[in-house]
Amino acid sequence: MTRLASVLSLAALVGALAWVSAPEAGGAVIHWTSFAELQQPRAFGSAVALPTGEILVVGGLDNQDAAVTNPKTELVDAAMRTVTVLPQTILARLHQTMTLGGDGRVIVAGGVVWEGTHWSPVDDVDIYDVAHRHWSYGAPLRVARSDGSAIALKDGRVAVFGGNHDTKLLASVEIYDPRRDTWTDAAPMPRPRTQHTAVMLRDGSVMIVGGIDSDGGPTDSTFIYDPSSNAWEYGPRMTQARFQQATVSLPSGDILFIGGDGLAAGTSELYLASQRHFVASGPLAVPRLVAQAAALPDGRVVVTGGLPLHMTTYAPLGSVEVWDPATGTWSESAPLAEGRAWGVMIRVGPALYLVSGNGANETAFRTVERLTVD
Repeated sequence: MTRLASVLSLAALVGALAWVSAPEAGGAVIHWTSFAELQQPRAFGSAVALPTGEILVVGGLDNQDAAVTNPKTELVDAAMRTVTVLPQTILARLHQTMTLGGDGRVIVAGGVVWEGTHWSPVDDVDIYDVAHRHWSYGAPLRVARSDGSAIALKDGRVAVFGGNHDTKLLASVEIYDPRRDTWTDAAPMPRPRTQHTAVMLRDGSVMIVGGIDSDGGPTDSTFIYDPSSNAWEYGPRMTQARFQQATVSLPSGDILFIGGDGLAAGTSELYLASQRHFVASGPLAVPRLVAQAAALPDGRVVVTGGLPLHMTTYAPLGSVEVWDPATGTWSESAPLAEGRAWGVMIRVGPALYLVSGNGANETAFRTVERLTVD
């Protein structure tokens, strides 16, 4: 819960990032450009790429706003280079799950709301209809929670795993059926877990990776959930205990995990789907946690920003590294003009977009940055 306390000290808006570029292997050049601006700054916002080529941005925090958290939602149109503030508002919160379901709707579930003196978990669910640009209320979660993980199952349902209710870690799992607007309890995880990652495996099962375990520390253990049998088993152990790592699913079905708190900060590892185990995949040039990462169209992975392992003042990193799947190694690339942590990086078409997050002195960002490769 430490990071929930820290988000209240945000300062004023940071200026837009400048254009930067650097050569890459094979003569390709990475370009960062300041692409657009959101209606207001957001730190700790959520974002998801839509089938329309737009990016939906939800939630976030800016202490220059009297309400602290943001009830407005915005659409970033990558093709038209526009940002639209949607007319409806939803519950203003942080640390919710946000999942694009198989039926073309986005499920926003749980999170925490600011009560004036403290944060409280909620069971609220908001549903965004992509085709009609319309928000509606969904059936509430059975258990109010924040900092959980969620994933769209192959049958179109959305599963939410663990998280926490105030300081209590949760093992419970619930599954949303969008056709019936109902939540049902699923088999609980073998152990409570918060700030973890849920990833879809090639056979349709879900692997829970890293996070904070019930002993209060980061973990290297994994759990695998089979939706068809509603059953869990322990998965392979990671090479490092991790939480606050970046996670990228690759076209091969393999999954790359990058950085994290503690000893994991300067490392990365790969889950080999065909072999069902983890292997180390190259040290980072700069150790980092709560970074942003996504895959380029050519299969390489970009990781940007995040926080250094040790700080005397709040100063996110501006450095950028690129992972080459052919060699399993990292190389430094064009940096951000200003460091950014706690943001979201999303691929739309051939480009990557960096949304939300905060910078020096915990200042919330309004700018949307775009990375392209020539």
